Amino acid sequence: MVIAFSPQSALGQLLLLRSIAIVLQLLLVLISILLLDKDIPHKPVFTIIALESAFQLLSIFVYRRSREISEKAMTLQLVADILFLSVLLSFLGGASNAFVSLLLLPCIIAAVTVSIGYVLFVSISALAAYGYLYIAVSMPMHHHGMHMGEHLLGMFVNFVFMVVVTVGVVALLVKRIREREALLAKTREKQLQQEQLLALGSAAAQVTHQLATPIAHLSLLLEELHEDFPDHPAVREMTNPISQCRAQLEGFRDQTELLKLKGNKKALSSAFVLEQLEELMALQYPKQVIEIEEKTPSVDIQGDPMLIPSLLNLVVNAAKANERANKTVIALNAFANEGHWYLTIKDQGKGIAQQKLDTIGKSVVESDSGFGMALLLTHATLERVNGELKLENMPEGGVLSTAKLPIVGA
Repeated sequence: MVIAFSPQSALGQLLLLRSIAIVLQLLLVLISILLLDKDIPHKPVFTIIALESAFQLLSIFVYRRSREISEKAMTLQLVADILFLSVLLSFLGGASNAFVSLLLLPCIIAAVTVSIGYVLFVSISALAAYGYLYIAVSMPMHHHGMHMGEHLLGMFVNFVFMVVVTVGVVALLVKRIREREALLAKTREKQLQQEQLLALGSAAAQVTHQLATPIAHLSLLLEELHEDFPDHPAVREMTNPISQCRAQLEGFRDQTELLKLKGNKKALSSAFVLEQLEELMALQYPKQVIEIEEKTPSVDIQGDPMLIPSLLNLVVNAAKANERANKTVIALNAFANEGHWYLTIKDQGKGIAQQKLDTIGKSVVESDSGFGMALLLTHATLERVNGELKLENMPEGGVLSTAKLPIVGA
């Protein structure tokens, strides 16, 4: 039989501990009968151990293909351990048995493996089991002496105290460990994202450097062609594309130099940002209609050399979505609220697959038009200026992109 769960998993460790407990129970009972001449009810005790062994084999068979189990299933396993131990102890002296403190073990395991609600359920089950053993099983023994009754009562109070303190402390420590692990995971994720951005920036800079020489060479050839054939249509049509390539390269170099200078950030007017977006989109996508509405007066937002290009990426993505859906209107709404400036970009496309919405913009995700690099850069830029980016599908179709940026001095 192939078993999927690992011995290091919570399920594997629980089943291993139960197997050890079953073996120890059987050995202790046999030692008590054969060597210590204890008067033990053989049939019910061996029946309970047999039932516990059958339950163990059934659990292994049921969860053999599972690497982990749900919190509910784990809780049921722990409650079953409490039940088997309680029934076994009810034939072996009840609360007066020295091993009654083992009822604390499922509570500790629950505090480490399941959430607080299930921990409380397991703890209450253990307290109820101890209470049953104290009242229904051990109470008839109290008449043998007042000291015995006081001793059993003290053991019961001590067990309640141990459950409350131990489970509380363990649950608190586990919570802090999980919070620290979540923080470390988030830090590692940010580090990986920065490494991706650094690799992407290095690749972009290398490509730009490699393109600079052939574009300069093409510009010289174009000048010679213009001198020899000034009225040729092909020469005139080549002038504008090559000029755009040179302008893009120069712009990229300027942005790179600005990024190298620390502390060069300055506030940008929201009206200026909207004006730049409108002008750039008119050059790149003249067929798209940009409807801009600034609902509140212009404010100053935290500037960054890559802020406008990053916001332009969002508008460009909207334009591409519109082109795929044969639509032409992009709606931009800007407003200030509670110390932040919001820019919403609404397209008329078909939207983004729901399973990609949570990861797109935060990691490299394959999309219809690439791997989401533009959104990744946009998300990183907004985070750098303490901003946020939110993407959501609209019920009527299309994507609503919301950029949230802090207002300077707010």
